[in-house]
Amino acid sequence: MTFRRNSQLIISGLIFSSLIALISFLFLIIEEQLTQLIWQRLPQALGHNFIYELLICLVGGLLVGQLHQTWGDLPQTTQTTMMAFKQDQTVNYQNIWQHLLAATVILIFGAGVGPEAALLSAVIALSVWQADKLRYQYFHQQAFSQVGFFKSWLMRLHPTKYRQTYNRDLAQQANQKTAKELLYTLLLINGLTTFIILMCLTKQPTFITKMGLSQWRWQELWLIIPAIMFGLLFGWLYRHFSDFLQRLSNRYATNVRIKALLGAGVIFVFASVLPRLLFSGQSFLSLVPQFSSQQSASTLFLAAILKLLFLQLCLKTGWIGGDIFPITFAAILLGFGWAHLLPGFDSLLIVAMVAASVATSILRSPIFPSIFIALFFPANLAPVFLIIILIFVILQKLTAKRHQR
Repeated sequence: MTFRRNSQLIISGLIFSSLIALISFLFLIIEEQLTQLIWQRLPQALGHNFIYELLICLVGGLLVGQLHQTWGDLPQTTQTTMMAFKQDQTVNYQNIWQHLLAATVILIFGAGVGPEAALLSAVIALSVWQADKLRYQYFHQQAFSQVGFFKSWLMRLHPTKYRQTYNRDLAQQANQKTAKELLYTLLLINGLTTFIILMCLTKQPTFITKMGLSQWRWQELWLIIPAIMFGLLFGWLYRHFSDFLQRLSNRYATNVRIKALLGAGVIFVFASVLPRLLFSGQSFLSLVPQFSSQQSASTLFLAAILKLLFLQLCLKTGWIGGDIFPITFAAILLGFGWAHLLPGFDSLLIVAMVAASVATSILRSPIFPSIFIALFFPANLAPVFLIIILIFVILQKLTAKRHQR
């Protein structure tokens, strides 16, 4: 009986985790195809002009405003979802389709935000749904065994019924913490594997592209100190500017529809003048080394600042999305700008130091930004990223101790 129950639980979990991977894959594919339709295929067919971009941005602004008016602050960010989960041990996954639809609309109409926040938030919510479904099966196995094989699986796979939210008393009663962790690890691996297979089968481009090769020397490592100082200063200025925009938004733009139209106006300006800065910047990252070699340091600095300005204006006007890819894009541009000003050193070493320092300071996370940015650089720069992580971890602990006094 135990073997049968456990095997059915594992099979159900594998189906659920594969379904979550499929939903994530479809979200990215639909977003990419609609973006290409709106910004490439239709302009080519109709003739790219000022009126078309104006209409597209106007339609996008009206849709985003209406979605916020109807559904509230959707899509939720990863931080919001995780805060709700830590507080209540569950999240509201009833509105997952509204969440994904709102994210899709924001992304395809040119907002300078990334899909990662909405996608990860959706995955977290769907994972909670998966856990609720498996929890119900665990505690109601007898009900399933009494209705026959076919109907029992219809019950198991029903998307909205037969769910059990987290309950501490039930968890203590089950006393299966290790088994649960092993099961969830298996399902995580299955979901990631399914997602990767789907991406490979459809020949989707990778999210990660290398910036080039590095022949750095240990004698150049002293540059890490000024790079971190620049990153800390830049991050401090960025956060203060973000707070300033938030105060302006709270004071002068309280109507969600007006805010969305203001954001649409910003997108229209960038679409007309600086179209390469539209969207998250992820698709343009592969061209950054070539682009940077043809531009001056001042141009690269300006492009990075405008990218971050675009990101903040979108976020503060209700065009909600991820900031990891836009910040990474801007940080790498800043790194190439500094590499132009320091031609006697290994250029990728400077780019890596500056990009990791800026992104870490902006995101206020001592580990993840450096690890993420390291994926874009050759493996021999790994010691540099580890040193930056160590320095920022120490700085974070020193800052925390100072605040406790």
